[in-house]
Amino acid sequence: MILIYIILLGTLVYAIFYVAQFYNIVFYGYPPFISSSQDSIVKIIKATDIKGEETVYELGCGRARFLKTIEGLYPKTKLIGVENLFSVYLSSKLRLKFQGSHIKLLNEDFFKLNLSDANIIYCYLNNTTMIKLGEKIIKKCKSGTQVISQTFTLPQLTPNKVENINNKKVYFYIV
Repeated sequence: MILIYIILLGTLVYAIFYVAQFYNIVFYGYPPFISSSQDSIVKIIKATDIKGEETVYELGCGRARFLKTIEGLYPKTKLIGVENLFSVYLSSKLRLKFQGSHIKLLNEDFFKLNLSDANIIYCYLNNTTMIKLGEKIIKKCKSGTQVISQTFTLPQLTPNKVENINNKKVYFYIV
């Protein structure tokens, strides 16, 4: 009987997650929850000019896999993940806490977040969000900030390089 309750609870949690995601996509234009493969993340990090003591943001971080991979390679890096969808934020926060991670996870709208201390920003969002994000990055980020975007471009900036990683374009910018 307890197993049935656990299964029902799990089903309810997943249903709430998908309803919330659908609502955010349709009514707010948020990007869907899509994760990069671990292999892609490792290749992107290798293509990034990271030295190991920067402040790195992952916008729309989901499970914060990009930051978690950097944490394993560069433990002195300040890592900040930003996730707007509360259910994803909460599950990621709990998982990272149990793993003993030092990643700081924020449940905020990254358009309202101060990114002036960012050295590197990683995102895998959508076209609409990238247009708005590009405006914010130009106005608020310091000169020299690296921006890495998987699949979607920042139309206001010209990429310094574009790499094809696992059949997806990854755009690298320097503000």
